[in-house]
Amino acid sequence: MAGLTVGVEDGVEEGVLSGLACGVVAALSATHVLVYPLECLLQWVLYRTRGQSPARTLRYSPVLFHDLSYLPIAFLARHVVEAAETDPDLAGRVLDACAIAPGQRNNGRAALAELQARELRKLADALRFADALSLQGRWLPGKETDSPLLRAFAEAARFLAAAQSTYLPHLAQRHLNQAEQGLNAIDNLRLQSREPLARFSPETIAAYRRALVLLRQRSAQAAAEMLPNPFITTNPISGDLHWGPQMFRGRETVVRQIEGLLAQQQTGTSLALIGPRRCGKSSLLNMFRRMLPDTQIVLFDLQDNPAATPAAFYRALAERARRQADQDRGLRLPAFPDGPSIEALRAWLDALEEFDAVPRFLICIDEFERLAALFPDEGQDLLQFMGLLRATIQHRRRVRLLVAGAAPFDELDKLWNDHFINLREIRIGHLDRPTSICLLTRPIDEFPAGTIPVAVAEAIVTRSGGQPYLTQLYGSLLVDRLNDEKRKSAELVDLEAVENDVLDQANYYFRNVWSDLEPAAQAVVRSAAQGVVAPLEGVSPRALRRRLIIAESGELLVPVFGRWVLEQEAAT
Repeated sequence: MAGLTVGVEDGVEEGVLSGLACGVVAALSATHVLVYPLECLLQWVLYRTRGQSPARTLRYSPVLFHDLSYLPIAFLARHVVEAAETDPDLAGRVLDACAIAPGQRNNGRAALAELQARELRKLADALRFADALSLQGRWLPGKETDSPLLRAFAEAARFLAAAQSTYLPHLAQRHLNQAEQGLNAIDNLRLQSREPLARFSPETIAAYRRALVLLRQRSAQAAAEMLPNPFITTNPISGDLHWGPQMFRGRETVVRQIEGLLAQQQTGTSLALIGPRRCGKSSLLNMFRRMLPDTQIVLFDLQDNPAATPAAFYRALAERARRQADQDRGLRLPAFPDGPSIEALRAWLDALEEFDAVPRFLICIDEFERLAALFPDEGQDLLQFMGLLRATIQHRRRVRLLVAGAAPFDELDKLWNDHFINLREIRIGHLDRPTSICLLTRPIDEFPAGTIPVAVAEAIVTRSGGQPYLTQLYGSLLVDRLNDEKRKSAELVDLEAVENDVLDQANYYFRNVWSDLEPAAQAVVRSAAQGVVAPLEGVSPRALRRRLIIAESGELLVPVFGRWVLEQEAAT
């Protein structure tokens, strides 16, 4: 009986060991571990015998013949990269196979990363930054990549492409500076990144920097051959614009007046800035952020921030204030509270009045005439809002209000005049003649002397009347003409062609001024354009003079506007 037991035990042990051995052999066979040394040897032989045609031997790589490779094969990634030069399709098939075989995925990722770095390097060497921006290429994945490094390279390419495409050397230099900052950020990012691409990024960064140097040289050469054009004719002037602070002229008296009124601690003065369209009101508001350091400016342009309802307007105003305070000073303003809209606005203004991290707030509402469109029924909502503005004007000391627009209050509805009666009205008009001439002859320090001679500047100001937008438009178009013709100095004979362009480009502005006039006022302007001083029957002389259209003598203040009027009459 004991012998039988021992025999059974020996048989079981032998069976277990035999089964275990068979299982191990089967597992090794299934995972190809037994042939792994042979696969490595074969890949090494294929790589060593590649000669001048790596693709010729890569096609026999073991990874292409089965997908059960669980251990990385040496030399495979290097072989793929070299073969990609002559046979990218074969390299692509090997990369696809690596993505399937568990042991070769890292090989595939490393090879793909090196190919992507090489492709970006070639795009940079060829100055093809539009393709680099969109990450378009044989190995690049397109914009929808999840690689932080690739996205960073694309962002640097954005500024390099912009520098290539602009005709303005100063703008190109700004784009190149931003590209350089982006490359410095990539250098830091790669040191912290665990992406395979990080290993191959240094040479790509070097290629981008070589392109940066080349584009800087081209930009410097273009700048030497081209006159700078600092005249600003589109958006209002601001301190953020390259030449903005230098181009802001002729408003010293207005600024001093506003500074003095805001400094009065006990009166809590609020302001109204009134002037015709395109006279520089928005530019002045923008520059307040630089010129009033002890005041947190809140700029809200009703034209740029449309709101459909009073509640939407109140919330948009609070959000704008929050963003500007954070940007300017890192301040966190009180949040706009929940609840009925007018009560919430009142509570928010009260919270600002108690906010002592800054001496005062100046809430600037540009294009204030558009406020009426938020209250179409002119009912209780409008009365409550106007009452709240009046309370701010009269009783709040730290929160001040400035409204800017073209219409004086005594020309608006009685409601507006009654509620804004305590505002200090400040008028802004055309630039005086000496300021306008200086603006044209020496707009910035880098502007070569004699580019716009004094005689030419005087002729321009005679036609523009010192209207800021038109004066800068004449200057901009004149400099463009000189650059197109590769000349360094303007002449009086240039002005006829320039004025034709002014009439073209300022058409919308002229049409806006004309449509604001009543028919009787249009008749007066038409006569003045023809050199005839017409009787002001049914027309308020004061209104025409306030809008800087007619002088005391009855002549047009902006003669080029008169030419536009006559040409429109002739065309119809």
